[in-house]
Amino acid sequence: MSKRDKKRYTERPSVHRQRAASRAPAKNKIRPRAVTRTNENSAPTKTGGEIFANGVMLDLIRDAADDEIKLIRSDGPNVSISARFDVNGRVLVPPTLDGDVMNAINLPSNATDYVSTAALFDDLRGLFQEHPGLSQESVSKAAFSSLATWFPEFAPPLLLVSAPDASGSRLLLEQLRCACRRSMIIGDITRSGIWSLPLWLHPTIIIARSNPTKDLLRVLRAMRQPGMRVPQKGQLLDVFCPIVLCTEEPVRDSWLLENSIQIELATTATRPRIAPQAPREISRDLQAKQLLYRLRNFVKVEHSDFDAPQLAFPTREIARALGDCIVDDRELQSRVVSLLEEQDEDTRVRRTTTFEAVVVETGLLFCHEKEKREWAYVGEFAKVSNAILEGRGEEIELEPRAVGDILRSVGLFTRRLGRAGRGILLVREIRRKIHELAWRFGVLSIEDGVDRCEFCSEARAQFGDSIRAGI
Repeated sequence: MSKRDKKRYTERPSVHRQRAASRAPAKNKIRPRAVTRTNENSAPTKTGGEIFANGVMLDLIRDAADDEIKLIRSDGPNVSISARFDVNGRVLVPPTLDGDVMNAINLPSNATDYVSTAALFDDLRGLFQEHPGLSQESVSKAAFSSLATWFPEFAPPLLLVSAPDASGSRLLLEQLRCACRRSMIIGDITRSGIWSLPLWLHPTIIIARSNPTKDLLRVLRAMRQPGMRVPQKGQLLDVFCPIVLCTEEPVRDSWLLENSIQIELATTATRPRIAPQAPREISRDLQAKQLLYRLRNFVKVEHSDFDAPQLAFPTREIARALGDCIVDDRELQSRVVSLLEEQDEDTRVRRTTTFEAVVVETGLLFCHEKEKREWAYVGEFAKVSNAILEGRGEEIELEPRAVGDILRSVGLFTRRLGRAGRGILLVREIRRKIHELAWRFGVLSIEDGVDRCEFCSEARAQFGDSIRAGI
């Protein structure tokens, strides 16, 4: 090999070495994967409000200066407003929603001082006292219900409004929109229409219908159960949110009646009127005060120990939901109980006279027989239940098949017990459940207060002697 060829060979690497070199990564090169991760970590997260373990809270407002949706941040004494916040390394921004939807949702423009819980409640009462068709009792119910919507995390009760007067209902709905959190008024709506709303914001949905359909009532049942998920387009929607239903005719659904607050709007000789600018001014003031009330007192509401053991289930649960939202004012909390006493009595009477209560009372009688029985057939349930109904002057007679349906509806599931038919095995857990149901329904045979078995003692210790019809 000549010197010239040798030099050329040593200075030019082989093809193999050239390819290897081209595949070798540059030492100082920034890898695209690292850049992607950085971008992902800094990408903003859309939120409708959050509550952090360190006490920081975020909520939504509508900036009065530019009419843009922004976030308000509270860490206790300090409150600030911005289009984005960095909390715990996350960049949080308001959600982007359809313009018509966001315009329909009522949002505060700021958070301002409410002085005290009593003063804020007086402001709410003052709003509803302007309506000539509301009694003083209804005014208080509307005020308590509106304040409770600012804490949707703690299951505010459904508000049912019976309003035969169209002009009166329009004014009341506008007043409720001024007072309730993230409120929006909707009219004739379908099931799919409701599911299409941004329910994850937990808005207060105010529904105006002349007569609610069965389908709408079923939807309301689902929306009134915390934690309920509804399948929709491959997803599970959280559909629980505060609801106001305003109808011309009273709602007849017993479940909704028992789990709601009812207001009857009286027809008045004078047409209810409100100045055009008044709703905006009232809403701006009340919304800002109630927002600060939520930001300042969320933890207190979360740890509230308010209870109304003298009320029956489910009125007791309604009282808890309303009373928990009243902080630092025991006297105002006590007004919740007195306000619901009449409704509680009506619930007790209705529940003790239902077929479910009679069938549960039959099961209680089987549990207290001297000769301990191991099972009870559906036919036996029907026979004894009909005897109870006859003794109380009822002319209706229940067929065994209907009794079986009632047993299943209250959670007592039947099984085949040989050739004699279906029935219930009276094991310990079933006996305990029957006693719990007896207290829930307030069956008449439990009124004497006598503990006839160990499960009577358990139920009385758990539910209290004064409850009778509930927990």
